[in-house]
Amino acid sequence: MQQKNQSDQVKTFCRFCHANCPMVATVKDNKLTALRPDTDNEIFGGYTCLKGRQMPEQLYLPERIQASLKKNSEGGWTEISSAQALDEIAGKLQELRKKYGPRSIASYNGTVSFQNSATHPVAKAWHVALESPSYYTSITIDQPAKVGIGQARMGFWLGGNHTWQDSDVALIIGNNTLVSHFSIPGGIPSFSPSSALREGKKRGMKIICVDPRKSEVAARADLHLQVKPGQDAVLLAGLLHIILDEGLHDADFCSENITNLDVFKASLERFTPEYVAARTELEREDIITAARLFAAGPRGSATTGTGPEMGPYPNLVQHLTQALNAICGRHYRAGEKLPNAGVLSPPMPRPAQAIPPQPEWLTGVRSRVSEDIGEVTVLTANGPIKEMPTAICADEILLEGNGQIKALIVIGGNPLLAWPGQAKAYEALKSLELLVCLDYKMSVTAELADYVIGSKLCLERDDLTVLTDIWYEQPYSQYTKTVVEAEGDVIEEWELFWELGKRLGLELSIREQPLDMVNKPSKYEILEKMTVGSRVPLAEIYHREGGHVYDLPDVIVAPADPATRGLMDLFPAGLADELEGAARDADRGLNLKKDYPFLLVSRRMKNVYNSTGQELSFLASKGTTNPAFIHPDDVSALNLQDGEVVAIRSPQGQIPAVVKSSPDIKRGVVSMAHCWGAAPDGASDDRVREIGANTNRLISNLDNPEKYSGMAQQSAIPITIERLTGGTA
Repeated sequence: MQQKNQSDQVKTFCRFCHANCPMVATVKDNKLTALRPDTDNEIFGGYTCLKGRQMPEQLYLPERIQASLKKNSEGGWTEISSAQALDEIAGKLQELRKKYGPRSIASYNGTVSFQNSATHPVAKAWHVALESPSYYTSITIDQPAKVGIGQARMGFWLGGNHTWQDSDVALIIGNNTLVSHFSIPGGIPSFSPSSALREGKKRGMKIICVDPRKSEVAARADLHLQVKPGQDAVLLAGLLHIILDEGLHDADFCSENITNLDVFKASLERFTPEYVAARTELEREDIITAARLFAAGPRGSATTGTGPEMGPYPNLVQHLTQALNAICGRHYRAGEKLPNAGVLSPPMPRPAQAIPPQPEWLTGVRSRVSEDIGEVTVLTANGPIKEMPTAICADEILLEGNGQIKALIVIGGNPLLAWPGQAKAYEALKSLELLVCLDYKMSVTAELADYVIGSKLCLERDDLTVLTDIWYEQPYSQYTKTVVEAEGDVIEEWELFWELGKRLGLELSIREQPLDMVNKPSKYEILEKMTVGSRVPLAEIYHREGGHVYDLPDVIVAPADPATRGLMDLFPAGLADELEGAARDADRGLNLKKDYPFLLVSRRMKNVYNSTGQELSFLASKGTTNPAFIHPDDVSALNLQDGEVVAIRSPQGQIPAVVKSSPDIKRGVVSMAHCWGAAPDGASDDRVREIGANTNRLISNLDNPEKYSGMAQQSAIPITIERLTGGTA
């Protein structure tokens, strides 16, 4: 890129999170001097969030890592070049591979890694070439059921589900897109979500929100079901029971495209409105109203967020959500237009037929923790990719024997704060023979590392809207060129894997196209291989300034092919046990309050993105801790005050927390954001007002791990609240 010597206006897009909001950067002498929303963009209409608008400060943060760091014998850091760091890391990896085998080498690709469009294809190619299955991402921390397991067990509709713009009703389960800026197609679009919600309401769309909080979405819903945490599966089973019992389902669609409907219906007999009301703490009439409203449609979609997926029985919750869409026929039919088949993928037939269950997506390399847990296929923007479940990565590090992880490369993540069961994660990370972190700041995980390599930030690199390609409801895409050249010795996430691959003598390929392993390819060349055969050539997107909706031929859903059509299975293996378990736990939950009178749930906060944002001054001015949000009546009953520090205790551990009254919380519930705090040794507990506390100290990652993914229960955690000395803020 030619360096800019005068003030230029450069169209780009934010990658602080996954929403990819378009922005206009002002650059002078290779310095970012201003950043504003791109008001010309026809999809976003000038929308940005407060986090993305802080990228100028992030770019020039004084504490930013601008070189590679090596842990020295005194426990401090010695600055070295990235080339030297990569040489030494590759040498150590070669030794470990020879001594322990390739499975001993792992990578964890955290949330930030998803914001670089080339990271995961190159990372996975590196693992394939290395013959190491130890590829982990943040996906399997909070939503593997939604992006793989659910489709593998039930199958899916090739013609696509109804999207927001075509829907008459939306059932939104534990998803607060107005804050998280995330939803799969069918929920509130993540691009300018407030505008999308207003548009839906204006045209008469009915919105049902299931959430123990009166969240920003719930406050705008036509019906808010303030469910007891952990009872999402029971509620969904109850809605299905009503719809099937009253014959409100799409019988014709079911007879042609679904199997095991009768046995599925029979399995729901116990989930009557009365039973469900008692266990979810909802009104019977509201449950019935919700079922009838969703079934009436005629178009619509049910979607989940990370809230219910982090609670108990996420595989069941996702299956029941998909079942609601299936029995109500919430899918595009032959002759209907599919709003967006993607810009960056090749054209493909979209017939009106079901793809049957894909059990092979749940097979592969087994974990060493349990035969029930192992590689799962995740449906990513880059196609189906197998990955090992992150929930049991700490166990794979600590469990001795063949296949034990000895080296971990952390890309854009902070596992010490993100992995479930923080005490075990801490022990595991400290025990590694080699820990490498690529980051732009010294995270609490990076502090434990042997090497820390500085990373480029988003405005210092080219990128493409790969992650969000099919989330848009129109064929939209944007390529951004580098806005400012990086000034330090920093690299991109994908470059680390390419550089190590070269040093280890590996041959990397993307979509069966080999990469040049002698001369490093450009980012454009990587993206070109990722998008081969795309509906719009990458070169055309590259040469267009800003985001654009492309004039492409309509994708019309084709008639089913009798030779290949399948059936979606409503009653896969294991579902009966899951329903029985959910009912048993719901019954037991009625008696738990005497020991643990409160339930802790997860949440998002506007001023941070997991563990990123606390270091930026404007975002920190919005709060430097993750408060324990509690209903005012509960605060009063416990004789507490706002700002008081309390102890939150679970059967597994204890954390401090700062009390904050919040009338939007259901009574008996405490809401706290995750990925805050420091190491679990307690040394930083007295700084809870400045750094928050880590809720993963309250759980064990092997307490009823979910089948296939090993997911730990990270929400609806039984807790008590106890007073501590220390007064109020």
